[in-house]
Amino acid sequence: MKSLVALAVLTISLIAGCVSGPAVSKSRDGNLELNISGPGDTGVKQARIYVDDVFVGNPSTMLPVLHLRKGKRSVRVELEGFKPWQQSVHILGEPNHQVLNAVLEKQ
Repeated sequence: MKSLVALAVLTISLIAGCVSGPAVSKSRDGNLELNISGPGDTGVKQARIYVDDVFVGNPSTMLPVLHLRKGKRSVRVELEGFKPWQQSVHILGEPNHQVLNAVLEKQ
């Protein structure tokens, strides 16, 4: 029973990004998981991902996780027929795992 409680606390901590705040990082890089979705059966594989106005690729099994330099970054997702989605995020660096959920809306 105690191990189930410990596992639940660990899972919640990981999902929340750290209960007591971000971990101290000495790394200059961090990772950002970008989950892209749209209404119904929207095919998001053709979406274009930009970081700081630089095209970095399309969503794939290799690219929901972006490896980015620490600091403030602008993430934008574009898909034909949908409003561009954009958000700023402060990349904290390893070992923090950050997540953005981009929900696309029809134009």
